[in-house]
Amino acid sequence: MSYSTISRAMVSYVESHVADPHLDIKQMGTKFGFSENYVRELFAGQVGMSIMRFYKRRRIILSAAQLLRTDRNILDIALEWGFGSHEAYTRAFAKVMGMSPSAFRSARPILGKVSLRPGVYGLELLQEKEKRSDMGNMRQDNQDSIILYDIQQVKFGSYGSATPFPICIKAVSEYLGDDVSYPYIMAATGAAFRLVWNTEQWDLSNVDIYHTFTESNQVYGLGARALGREFSFLGREESTSKEEFLTYIREHLAEGYPCIALGIIGPPEPCIVAGYERNGDSLLGWNFFQNDPEHADGGCTAENGYFISRNWWENTDTQAVMCLGPINGEGMSPREILKQAVKALEGRKDHSYAKGILAYDAWREMLLEESHFASEVYESLFSKLLVQNDAAQCLADGREQAARYLLELTAQQTGEDNQKLEQAAQHFRNVSVTAGEMSSLIGDWSDMDAMLRNLADRKVREQLAQLILKAKAQDEAALSCLKTYLQ
Repeated sequence: MSYSTISRAMVSYVESHVADPHLDIKQMGTKFGFSENYVRELFAGQVGMSIMRFYKRRRIILSAAQLLRTDRNILDIALEWGFGSHEAYTRAFAKVMGMSPSAFRSARPILGKVSLRPGVYGLELLQEKEKRSDMGNMRQDNQDSIILYDIQQVKFGSYGSATPFPICIKAVSEYLGDDVSYPYIMAATGAAFRLVWNTEQWDLSNVDIYHTFTESNQVYGLGARALGREFSFLGREESTSKEEFLTYIREHLAEGYPCIALGIIGPPEPCIVAGYERNGDSLLGWNFFQNDPEHADGGCTAENGYFISRNWWENTDTQAVMCLGPINGEGMSPREILKQAVKALEGRKDHSYAKGILAYDAWREMLLEESHFASEVYESLFSKLLVQNDAAQCLADGREQAARYLLELTAQQTGEDNQKLEQAAQHFRNVSVTAGEMSSLIGDWSDMDAMLRNLADRKVREQLAQLILKAKAQDEAALSCLKTYLQ
């Protein structure tokens, strides 16, 4: 094994243990079959700094990422990363970052991915010119493994949301050094304004983000446009081979760019591919279902928490892979986003799907159609419960993020027109609250039998139908405000 390969492996080892309160170098030596002294000497010679200095620097970098990504108290962050006091943290932080933690949070310097060693990427402090041109890459072809560390875990509840694709975009944007808010991403992709209903059946795919617009893949490209980045997409057709997928993934990871895939583990929901091993036989990253016993791929997990999937191609729900590449322009303008919001909200029919405002009527009609609830088969009623819950959650999450985006926008600009945006924000927030009332009416998952009984009850469904009308009226009012603002 070459020194280059060993140094990459040692850096990967430290990265996998960077969240540990103490790094056991003796254990690290045992792992590599070396003495503790030789590991120290080899690491310093190959990486250019001692193991402990590298380890402490990486911990400071990751704590700095929390300063940017969260509003947590600085002392709480300091304690989490092993510093006994605010003062000790400030001294250590200033040595690495050149400023105090509070000054760093105020200045918001750019943190983004760089090549720590060939095949190993992580977060570091960047200069603006490096961010714009994506310098710092160290492409090495023909590597049997590459891993990108420090990508934020994606799961339901990340960023206070439940919409997988925007969550993945936000995690990737943070890793690449883009400073954009989650409400902005929800709005720019159209996810904040979507509502879709299949008029022919109780369809679990209603909530899928690719239904938002007429072109199914449009919403994915909007994620890249929101960041002003290049976008590429590879779908899985009958003629698509595993090697084509692997080549695509290897090429983008070799340049330090995470991939977003549909599937890999479990259903075809977006997930992040952050690395590969054995030339791609195994993929690593974050997946919303990686800890779900029903979907987990053999329970394999890397030391830093990434999933390890060896059966990703055999999963027929692995349907596509895409990448947000180098910067090629600015993000989307507010006017572009609001025009898109109007497009998503306006009622229209797309094949069997009612979209936007029109979806409310289709949803309500199905709830009140008694023949849909004549069957007492458990599975039939359970699937309807899932569709109902997804629709309510889509509104609760989406419209709350829409409101937050509009209020962010009003804080950035001045003028009387802001009043229309503030009114639209309030209408969207009302929709979100109403969606919460729908969920409360059905019940919570601690008593699923009660939820099923409630959905089967005609009186409960009539109340749901009234709440749907209430939400529709608020969405229509918000749409009117946006149209007036754009005019």
